[in-house]
Amino acid sequence: MTEKFVPIEDVAQHLTVSIATVRTWFSKGLIPESAYIKVGRTYRFQLSEVVKALTVKNETQEEN
Repeated sequence: MTEKFVPIEDVAQHLTVSIATVRTWFSKGLIPESAYIKVGRTYRFQLSEVVKALTVKNETQEEN
């Protein structure tokens, strides 16, 4: 069974950040294409992929 895609509001709530923060991460490319799909004019995200991408990015920054 594959993980369901959720709206941006669910991502923000899960990560306890604002929707604007998630949109910023998205526009900066911190959330990879493999973590979301576009449905009409909206985007749906896989929470585990978003968390994984942000965790990997954060760990890389801490090493530098």
